[in-house]
Amino acid sequence: MSQIIHRCVLILTALVAFVVLGCGKRQAPQNVLHIYIWSEYLPQSVIDKFTAKTGTRVHVDTYDSNEVLMEKLQSGVADYDLVAPSDYAVRALVKQRLLQPLDHAKLPGMANLDPKFLDKQFDPGNRHSIPYFWGTTGFAYNKQAITNAVESWSVLFDERYAGKVLMLDDMRECFAASLKLVGRSLNETNAAALQEAADRLKKQKKLVKTYNSGDFANILASGDVLLAHGFNGQLAELAAKQPEKFAYVHPREGGTVWMDNLCIPAKARHVPAAYAFLEFILEPHLSAEIVNVVHYANANRAARPFIKPEILNNPGVYPPDEVLARCEFIEDLGETTTLLDQLWTEIKAQ
Repeated sequence: MSQIIHRCVLILTALVAFVVLGCGKRQAPQNVLHIYIWSEYLPQSVIDKFTAKTGTRVHVDTYDSNEVLMEKLQSGVADYDLVAPSDYAVRALVKQRLLQPLDHAKLPGMANLDPKFLDKQFDPGNRHSIPYFWGTTGFAYNKQAITNAVESWSVLFDERYAGKVLMLDDMRECFAASLKLVGRSLNETNAAALQEAADRLKKQKKLVKTYNSGDFANILASGDVLLAHGFNGQLAELAAKQPEKFAYVHPREGGTVWMDNLCIPAKARHVPAAYAFLEFILEPHLSAEIVNVVHYANANRAARPFIKPEILNNPGVYPPDEVLARCEFIEDLGETTTLLDQLWTEIKAQ
């Protein structure tokens, strides 16, 4: 009897040890993918097709500025496997070692990308990013309410439209509009020039009905505002659907040209799923489907034959070279960002 009891104790001890050790080595399930991306950037149809093909459940959270994304990754508590930072944000995140280097051998679909969108200064060799969307920042307006010719940033600062202006809730883009208005670079680092730009934005604030980076096109369409600062995709789509009422403008002074990219955070837990998704959406038909739904230009050259002609030939979505020549990429300003943060806080606090 004592031998039986002894054996039972040994078996029970082994089972307890197995459970404890198993819990100690708990791993993240690999049939899940967490994506943190700009609003209205990823069609549900594409997510559903990926899940049907791979069995991977996709969870999507959205943000409306690069600063929000960077703060989330800097906090160390973010649990995302793919993120979509813009050009200057990629450089900043790489400096902080918050992005994983990419294994290009796992991404043969990168051969479909247009070389002119690769190897950019913010990420030489695309070591940490692959281009997703690119475009411009300008504004759209209600042509039925504003009948005079509109082609300058100055209209967003015109007191005649008090309470009828929407601005992006985006520090760098608002400063870009204020700086470009007076012929300065949107990457200005001179403290006096930045203070002047901030003063213009402070004065403008009484004209601004809302700062919004997620729903600006719908707010303009609803009639709540007459002018909306925003990214070209949603605004050019609105203008294309209702050309008799709305127009998208590339301001004559120039503006922002931007590129949003897909990256794997340093602390991503579902890396194989992240690579599988990246390779999936690099397929030309899937890449074109994303453009056809979202109405932003992408960098996938092989996808162009499958993009709707009305999108591909829309200069608001795919602007001509003379427009792009007036635009600049936003750059990481290093220590100057601290001054910008301070000035932006003052603007928003008024």
